[in-house]
Amino acid sequence: AEYRKVISKPVVHACDMVPQEMANESCEVITMAVDKHVTNGNYEAMCKMIKEAMDKKYGPQWHCAIGEGFGFDITYQQPNMIYVYYGKIGILLYKC
Repeated sequence: AEYRKVISKPVVHACDMVPQEMANESCEVITMAVDKHVTNGNYEAMCKMIKEAMDKKYGPQWHCAIGEGFGFDITYQQPNMIYVYYGKIGILLYKC
């Protein structure tokens, strides 16, 4: 199977994270998880890796949803939400 890296950085569609360092850290965690699991398409492992990293660094109750072509309407603890696309994969990360 041919492996192509589509982009090297997630494209942020919506971000409500303060401080900015938290948003940068979450993008780094997302990039690491996607790079590790994109070849086998294991979205569950990506979610688990992102959630555990954010729980460890910023406290519990983080939630992560990953998929292709989904919409959402959530209630979250402000300011703790980011929605990014990494290629065709949509990643929603929030705390509630």
